[in-house]
Amino acid sequence: MKIGIIGPGLSGKSTLFRLLTGAGAETGKGGIPQGAARVPDERVENLAKIFKPQKTVFATIEFADFPPLGNSGQISGEMSSRLKALDALAVVVRAHRDPSVPWPAEPLAPDAAFSGFMQEMILSDLVHVETLLSRKKDKRTPEEQKLLETCQALLEDMKPLYAGKWSEDDLPYLRNFAFLSSRPILVAVNLDEEQMQALAYNGRQELMELCREAGYPLIEFCGTLEMEISQMSKEDQEEFMAAYGLKESGIARLAAAAYELLQLISFFTVGEDEVRAWTIHKGTPAKKAAGKIHSDMERGFIRAEVIGYDEFMALGGSLKTAREQGKLRLEGKDYPVRDGDIITFRFNV
Repeated sequence: MKIGIIGPGLSGKSTLFRLLTGAGAETGKGGIPQGAARVPDERVENLAKIFKPQKTVFATIEFADFPPLGNSGQISGEMSSRLKALDALAVVVRAHRDPSVPWPAEPLAPDAAFSGFMQEMILSDLVHVETLLSRKKDKRTPEEQKLLETCQALLEDMKPLYAGKWSEDDLPYLRNFAFLSSRPILVAVNLDEEQMQALAYNGRQELMELCREAGYPLIEFCGTLEMEISQMSKEDQEEFMAAYGLKESGIARLAAAAYELLQLISFFTVGEDEVRAWTIHKGTPAKKAAGKIHSDMERGFIRAEVIGYDEFMALGGSLKTAREQGKLRLEGKDYPVRDGDIITFRFNV
């Protein structure tokens, strides 16, 4: 799963990318920097305190830092093709007024910048759908024809396809046509310190309404503060953020929001060797989740021994107590793994 970070020049998108991925970034295909961001999870930290493992592994998400868009959100044809290959987008818009960072053109309020990007994205998809509809109908199924006509109507109303009401049967067709505006989008607003404390800036209400209508999560962060936070100890971070009324950093909130945006969940494996969060899609059956760890586990799956994180902690964080009290459930191959499940897979190959 990969999320592309995009935005106008000097919006703070590359700063955000570096903060998310740390020193683990590398140049990928097409010269685009990419790297993995750790998804903060207090549950992993607590499990590590209990089991004191040799290794602790958090869930991660892949991010890629794309070249700047035009100041008003213009998307080139080449850029559009690259973005369509991604699972989601994180669009960075600038609100901060730092005079040491010049605007590449006339300053734009965040709502105007994001609105410009949305319009470009929608118009790109509208050209695509009209091209598809102009081809011979006998080469399409009735389902495809109906879906394309529904897409055309939405786009002509200047609504992104992500905001449409799609059935499970529609989704494979939608993915096949690779519309850009059907991608999940997270909007990240880069503020200055004063704006962050007041949670006020030009266009805030308008941007929040745009995001609400489209179903896009919105995260507000201050790039300069995040840089400071990233260089502090955990104790100093907590004290520093408390001064700004923050419970967690903007980077932590953005990573968690991106995880949820992609409809991902974590299950845990625990022990003295390793405590690890494993990333799967919501609704993944136990047998397939086992394959996330090793193909042999999926192939020889017998049962999954499961307890939820909250129940485990309520029992004092003891698997022995959970087993003695009959709280460890044995689940079959079709059990839909839940977020926070602690699982031991039984298998035989």
